Amino acid sequence: MEHDRFEKVLKASDVERLGVTTTMLEMLPPEDPDRDIPIRVFDNQKWKVYEFKLSSRQRGRYKNPVFQSRGWRVFVNDRGIAAGDVLYFWEEEDPFHGTQYRIALYKPKLFPHL
Repeated sequence: MEHDRFEKVLKASDVERLGVTTTMLEMLPPEDPDRDIPIRVFDNQKWKVYEFKLSSRQRGRYKNPVFQSRGWRVFVNDRGIAAGDVLYFWEEEDPFHGTQYRIALYKPKLFPHL
C-alpha cells in the first residue's frame, strides 16, 4: 500500500536535524524513547540509500522526534540542502522488500519556475 507523499519546506534548523512531523510519523515504525530507530531511505533522484536515525528527544525544550544522524548529515551534504528547499517523503510497499521509504528534493532557488 502506498501512502500520500509528505512535503515539507525545510527550515534552517532542519538542515542540522529534520523535525519529523505527525504526518511523517504515521508512515514510520513506532518511536522508542530508549533508542534510535534506523530508517533506510532511498533517494529517488540520486539512486542512493541513506540510513537516518529516528530519535525521540527526551530533554530540552522541544520533545518532537527528529532525524539526526550521520546519515542525515551525509544526505544534506550530498544534496547541498538549504533552508527553503522542499523535501518529499513517502512510503511504498514492495512485495519482495517490504516497506520502503523514499525521498526526493526540490530546490526552488535553482528551478524557480517549476
